[in-house]
Amino acid sequence: MNSVSPIAVRDTAAPAWRREPYKLLFPLGALLAWAGVLHWLLHAVGALAHYQPVFHAIAQIQGFMMCFAVGFLFTAIPRRTGTAPPAAWQMAVALIVPPATVVAAWLERWVMSQVLWMILVLVLVGFVVRRFLSAKAVRRPPNSFLWVPLSFAMGLAGSLMIAGSAFLGETWFWLHDLGRLFLLQGMFLGLVVGVGGMVLPLITRGEAPPDAAATRRDHLERAGHLLAALVLAGSFWIESRVSQPGGLALRASLTLVLLLSGGIHRLPGIPGWHRWLVWLSAWMIPAGYTMAAFFPLQMKAGLHVVFIGGFALMAMSVGMHVTLAHGGYTRLTAGRPWQVPVFAGLLATAMALRVLCDFDPPRFFLWLGAAAASFLLATMAWGSLLLPRLMRQPRPDEII
Repeated sequence: MNSVSPIAVRDTAAPAWRREPYKLLFPLGALLAWAGVLHWLLHAVGALAHYQPVFHAIAQIQGFMMCFAVGFLFTAIPRRTGTAPPAAWQMAVALIVPPATVVAAWLERWVMSQVLWMILVLVLVGFVVRRFLSAKAVRRPPNSFLWVPLSFAMGLAGSLMIAGSAFLGETWFWLHDLGRLFLLQGMFLGLVVGVGGMVLPLITRGEAPPDAAATRRDHLERAGHLLAALVLAGSFWIESRVSQPGGLALRASLTLVLLLSGGIHRLPGIPGWHRWLVWLSAWMIPAGYTMAAFFPLQMKAGLHVVFIGGFALMAMSVGMHVTLAHGGYTRLTAGRPWQVPVFAGLLATAMALRVLCDFDPPRFFLWLGAAAASFLLATMAWGSLLLPRLMRQPRPDEII
């Protein structure tokens, strides 16, 4: 009797661009990172008269980072659960919406950019929830994956708050600021905690977390994650309405506790230079929030430690692992390719230079241009390792 499930048959029959969505979405994310950062460099050298900080934020979070998040979830969830890969229409939405969102933001069509992005979020949430709850799933995600739908709910709430504040008048502008915090920080903090609960121990130590179950302990653990999500949301309200340093300090403490539960206090235990970058990126998130809390006048410096040293480094390092591991490049996943330290060094330089922007305001645009150049060079080092391997099968010497 044939023991292959219908889901497995569909997986085999699906074209490669649906079975391996990261191969399209990770390069697209890197291109959108260029869109969000290049204009800083052009402005710093005088080639562009104006700069758009709102566009930069949208391009980096809803373009660059969103592509990496979708690429990872579209790849990892079907493989973890044994369910179907994304449908062709879902892939089309994932490939079209992020660049369309970035273009709309460049043209200052803010409402259009957010409507487009919300469509992608709703598609992604439907994809995730359907596979988590599928009766045909052979495995369940770990309890920490509860953060995935909660994170996108935070992002949607942030977008709605920003839109709503425009109709409520100036007295409600605080709602706009609160929405920005939910959208630009809350969503990806939640994803880091949720996905990191599985990815951090797996990549750094080769330890797969257990599947979610219906035991009392599992119920309590999920309740703990839900409570932590409420505390995270509360930290944004405290920052915007009560005390900015207080909200940042609460967020630093919360993320440290949550990431420690994922084992970041333990050093990587298996070979591979990129594994150290994943581990380091987790530490940079509470470190950046701590810096922002202690230096409120230079708060953006600490936030860019979170954004560059935390979010960007984690996204691209996890992307590195997914590309090499799923592509069959066994030797490289345990190796020391020269691109890894070059990428890490350039990204660390970009982070340090962006921090200098806020501690040395007279030379703001000098440091900003240098930071942008270093970030773009880092993506080139990252791409030189991965892009050729996205387009071909591994050679025997890259497997053994």
